[in-house]
Amino acid sequence: MTLETAIPLDLGRDFFDSAETEILSTAFEKAWAFVEFDPTLGTLEASKRQSELARCLMALLKLGETNPTSLANSAIRMLHQRRSSVRKKRIPQGSTAVGHRARLVVSSTVT
Repeated sequence: MTLETAIPLDLGRDFFDSAETEILSTAFEKAWAFVEFDPTLGTLEASKRQSELARCLMALLKLGETNPTSLANSAIRMLHQRRSSVRKKRIPQGSTAVGHRARLVVSSTVT
């Protein structure tokens, strides 16, 4: 089970009050300061990273986290876990880009 399936993004609430909006805003600013330049998340364009970060923050707030710093840190962890699971799905187990390149070089020289 991935974190994405473990934490649904819609937990029955379609709105946030002004205090929650302020918490989300503060948490987003704190988290974005790291996410914006994070090389492991850099494969996503900035607007997608922002959207994913906002969705993570909202889900965590709906689960009851109200401290902006904790919320930001948890959202960053969630983003890393999601990206990690996406990368695992793309690369078959036991293979690496370097391994593929090495096999191509070997096969092209052995003719």
